[in-house]
Parts: sequence; structure tokens; C-alpha cells
Amino acid sequence: MSVGGPAAPGQVVDITVKERPGNPRPTAVDVSSPALTDDTALGDTGRAWVGAGRVKDDVKPGTYEVKVTLRHKDADCVGEGEQDYTCDYPPIALQGKLKVTAPQEGSEAGDDGPGFGAGVGLGIGASVAAAAIGAGAVWARRKRRAGDGAS
Repeated sequence: MSVGGPAAPGQVVDITVKERPGNPRPTAVDVSSPALTDDTALGDTGRAWVGAGRVKDDVKPGTYEVKVTLRHKDADCVGEGEQDYTCDYPPIALQGKLKVTAPQEGSEAGDDGPGFGAGVGLGIGASVAAAAIGAGAVWARRKRRAGDGAS
């Protein structure tokens, strides 16, 4: 998980959660932090969850925890023999840190930082890299299985 920053009150920070190949896909993702507004949300790109959060206007400078909870209710899972089924895993909580700086004189909050569009771009780039790695692992696994059956 990565959290952008440092950021001043009112500014936007990017949040990206990359999924590990082979894990079930989360069916919901929740973000919570004492430094971020309640409307912080992440969207699914297929390989990562990316989004942006706005630092609350009244937050004092310091380092704050950002917690992302991945929920897996009725997730699509793959079992032995590569059969698909629905499963429920317990939620997975990931922790990150956000550094909040003092507001800058003469600048408007929210003008700095890459914003949501850049977060989606970063997430898509990471997704492409993760897909290539995952495809290589699947190919190697299938090749190994094919070799085991030939003897």
C-alpha cells in the first residue's frame, strides 16, 4: 500500500493498494484515517485499488495512520484443480502513514499534488506490471504441471 504526501491541510493525496497475484479479489475496500475526509474512496482498476483522499482542513502537522480494509464477502476464489467457487475470507487491514505539513502562506489548498487522475495513472501502470508478473507465474505453473504429467 502506498500513500502520497507529504501534504498540507486541504490538499489531495494518492492512495494505491496493489493486490498480490493469487489472492482472492476484494469485493469492497474501506479507507479510514483521522487526517482524511470521510469521502475518501478507492476504485478497482482490475489489478489495484487506486484513489485519492483530501487532507482535512483542520488537521495539525504530524504523521497520521491510514488504514485500508479489504473485504472478501462472496469473493471469487480458485481451489485445487483450478475450480472457481465463492468464498468469504476475513477482512485484511493494511496500514500506511501520511505526513501532514503546515499550510503554506499564499497558496490555495488543493492546488498542489497529482490528484485522482494521476493516482489512477499510477495504479494502471502498476497493474500492467503486476499482470505481466502474474501471467509469468501462471505460465510457469502450467508448464511445470505439464512437465509432471509427461513422465
